[in-house]
Amino acid sequence: MSLFDFLHFSHGVDWIFLPSGLRMAFVLLFIAEGAIGIALASTAITYLFHFDGSYIGSLLNGLIAGLAPFLARHIALQYWQLDRDLKNLKAIGIFKISVLFAFISALVHQLWYFWSGKTEDFIASTSVMMVGDLLGTLIVLFALKTIAPLLSPFYKKP
Repeated sequence: MSLFDFLHFSHGVDWIFLPSGLRMAFVLLFIAEGAIGIALASTAITYLFHFDGSYIGSLLNGLIAGLAPFLARHIALQYWQLDRDLKNLKAIGIFKISVLFAFISALVHQLWYFWSGKTEDFIASTSVMMVGDLLGTLIVLFALKTIAPLLSPFYKKP
């Protein structure tokens, strides 16, 4: 039993999931390279720590983890005029992209988990995963937005 077991709901679903915030942050900052890195790392983590005998399952889980934040970023750029350099990213923009990402990530992950028999209650698992991804993403992105100005003396602007 771990300290945070109470946050776990079902397969791949937690009430607060901080790695989702890291996924979104890496894609916001590093774009395609971030999505590829997340996909590769998630595939490796699934294979090494949660392998259930399905190589395709490990690969799909990784692809979904990398593509969901990339798709959310793309939609925000196209339809909400998110600044590509994130220079004017305000609190409302962080909230909107976090909601969009949580929706996409939870829906696609849970479609895969339901189809592959890893979850039985699609609606409940999707809803909780959306909440967990949203809270994790908001915590990470607002923490980064808060500490970024404090770190500015440590890097040079081109």
